[in-house]
Amino acid sequence: MDIYRVDRIEEGIATVENSDGAMLHVSASRLPENSKSGDCLTFEKGRFYLAPEKTKFTRKNVKNILDNLISEK
Repeated sequence: MDIYRVDRIEEGIATVENSDGAMLHVSASRLPENSKSGDCLTFEKGRFYLAPEKTKFTRKNVKNILDNLISEK
């Protein structure tokens, strides 16, 4: 199962990052309806699906990193 993260959606084009860090451009219409920047997706059998638990985990990790950077100042 491949995991992708939505970097941004602009003018009907979604930029998604795969687990290797490569950026891919796909039509936003191929993403689940409520997809937004920061969401994690799985790609299975030619379709993207929201991965809410992975999104939650990733957002928590990013928040912790930012909090640590701020507290070090």
